[in-house]
Amino acid sequence: MPVALPRSPVAPLPPDRPDKDRSVASTVLFVVLVALLLVASNVWLAWRARDAAWQQATGSARNLTHAVSQQTDAMFAEVGRVVSSVVYELERTDMTPEALERLQPVLVTHIAQSDHLHGMFIFGRDGSWLVNSQPVQNPHANNADRAYFIHHRDSPSTSVSIGKPIVSRSSGVWVIPVSRRIDDADGQFAGVALATIRVDYVLGLLNGLEVGQRGAIALLLGEGTVLARRPFFTEDLGRNLGASAYFRTLAENRSGITTVPSPIDGVRRLVSFEHARSNPLLVSVALAEDEVLAEWRRAATVQALGILLLVSVVGLSGGYVIRSVRHRRDVERDLTAARDALVLANDKLEHLAEHDGLTGLYNRRAYDKRVADVMARCRRSRQPVSVVMFDVDFFKTYNDALGHPRGDECLRQVARALEASVRRPGDLVARYGGEEFVIVLPETDVSGAALVASAARAAVRALHIPHPESPFDCVTVSGGLACCDWTAATPSTAQDLLAEADTALYAAKQAGRNTVRSVGEGGAGPDTGMGTA
Repeated sequence: MPVALPRSPVAPLPPDRPDKDRSVASTVLFVVLVALLLVASNVWLAWRARDAAWQQATGSARNLTHAVSQQTDAMFAEVGRVVSSVVYELERTDMTPEALERLQPVLVTHIAQSDHLHGMFIFGRDGSWLVNSQPVQNPHANNADRAYFIHHRDSPSTSVSIGKPIVSRSSGVWVIPVSRRIDDADGQFAGVALATIRVDYVLGLLNGLEVGQRGAIALLLGEGTVLARRPFFTEDLGRNLGASAYFRTLAENRSGITTVPSPIDGVRRLVSFEHARSNPLLVSVALAEDEVLAEWRRAATVQALGILLLVSVVGLSGGYVIRSVRHRRDVERDLTAARDALVLANDKLEHLAEHDGLTGLYNRRAYDKRVADVMARCRRSRQPVSVVMFDVDFFKTYNDALGHPRGDECLRQVARALEASVRRPGDLVARYGGEEFVIVLPETDVSGAALVASAARAAVRALHIPHPESPFDCVTVSGGLACCDWTAATPSTAQDLLAEADTALYAAKQAGRNTVRSVGEGGAGPDTGMGTA
């Protein structure tokens, strides 16, 4: 809709700035990321420490296994060589009584020179004791029922054999038999040569190694029979583990590292194993998993508590920072809302200060300010300025006849009609006072102003507002037009221009109303509604 000079707009409330909410979200994200980074770094360091502890335990177990394997292998190999040398001497002399008598001191010497040997024995083909290293001979003893004797009697092999632990019949202690078959000159079975190794000696070797309170060291035969084990229990001696998953894992490779539960006590251990090179022996060193990781767990627990404390501090500090940021955001939001409300109130006050409360047009104060600006601008560009003053005809009698509320509504309709008559943004329509209105037309000469004024008068007449006290039977307006073209004959100030328009308005009223007159124009009669000036 065409309007007069633009009114002062009322600034809308701006939406909440999303950057404030983003700052809160960024702060929360930062605190969470710091906490997660601390936790993740602690987990990574703890895992590295666990891996280091595990690798150290693995290396220690492997070294112990290799050392025990070499030592026990050397011990059994030495005993095997002694037994083989004795068998060689017997087979060379056909086991005559004289040869056996000469052999007895040799057996005693071997026992005396070795800490691990318990005794040496020579058995005949019927299992009788022919000669041994014992100080007292028992001519009625017989070992034909021993497993090692039966093995050599039934097998033609002349290899040294290591048997499962047994209780010695000569002394009652646990021993490990190392034996070999004796053949006569015809290659027939002639007896067995036996050397026994003290189990307590082997246990002494195993007990001297550090494997923790729940660690274990075992010496086994290649087929899974336990020769000695730490911790020591008598019922474990001679137990066969060949059918267990534990032994199957150890039998698959010559050496290695694995983690399995023990088939004897069920404790899960880190097991290092190695098969001996010269004998059918298997050595396993097992470190309890709980003990291997015990120190790491203590350190990790302390470290985790420290990280938890640090994360708690970060969380509390972060919570304080987040609350501060949110409080600042809320304060800024409140301040922004208060500022916007103040701006809105100022805009409303400014609007009320410059606009008429009844019609919404500019008031006289705004008119005085803007017409002065228009005059100054047009003076610089030497462009004409026209002013048209309108007055509602017979308005007092309208109020008296219909009442002031109807009069106020009449003025509002007249104001809208006048405002709709102007076409340019720079034109100004104002309520001058009472039932008087002013239109300021910058850069408009007399003829152009006359056309606008005539159209405005006709627009009011076209409203057909009933006026019982008017000769026109409806509400009409009269107008006076004045123009300043900056010649000597025209007014050069806003006051003078308005005074001339007021004079012309008086002339229009004298001419019968419902018409527009300009200064110097003849006194024509009232307009009949054709819209001409």
